[in-house]
Amino acid sequence: MNQLPVNKIILTSFAFALTHWKKIVEVSILPLLLLLPLLSLSAEIIELMDIFKKENTVKLEDVQVSSNIFIYSLLSLYGLASLSINIYRLVIFGTQSVSWVPIFKLRQIVGFIGLTFLINLATSLPMLLANLMWMHFVVSFFLIPISLNFINIATDQPLKFKWGIGVITQINLFFLQVVLPLLSVMAVNFLISSIGLPSAISLVVKVIIFYWTLISLALCYQLIATTNTSEKTL
Repeated sequence: MNQLPVNKIILTSFAFALTHWKKIVEVSILPLLLLLPLLSLSAEIIELMDIFKKENTVKLEDVQVSSNIFIYSLLSLYGLASLSINIYRLVIFGTQSVSWVPIFKLRQIVGFIGLTFLINLATSLPMLLANLMWMHFVVSFFLIPISLNFINIATDQPLKFKWGIGVITQINLFFLQVVLPLLSVMAVNFLISSIGLPSAISLVVKVIIFYWTLISLALCYQLIATTNTSEKTL
């Protein structure tokens, strides 16, 4: 049984973002501010590396990394986790459940970052060990139901590792969360390189996809949870 109608989820996700854009902006301000130090430092390092490559006067190893990079990275992780949790709660519980006030629940933040690290590590190992891109997608496909636990963490629910979803539902979830975002970014980058569009468009598209992916995952969670509950009551 298909629990995830792809077209409806795509349209509903954009409709949700448009109708709740003020709240999304509100909960995004502080997390984005926490990202600025790391983004600024990264931009400086990339610029220096480009200069060194062109002039060929200084080795890349000579690039000095700020001693604050660890702190900046922690702030960025906290900001991204806090923003993601708020977006998930906004979709599941509504506007009254979130605000601009930062999330101080250590269990939520650590759980969210920990799950992100484990999923990224598992999906990246095939590329790191054997440079097998296709294995990355295979592992991602089998792990994609585990990503539903991000909403469980955001809503203070226990983690689940068996979701009881069908193959078609899992394929659709994989398409919505992995394939579609990747294809969208690739298409935009192709247009930028071939037509000569401003490179800033790529950043804007990536930001839109980031928010859309969060919203669509929460909507998928709702549909799967509702269907599973209905089947249990029958």
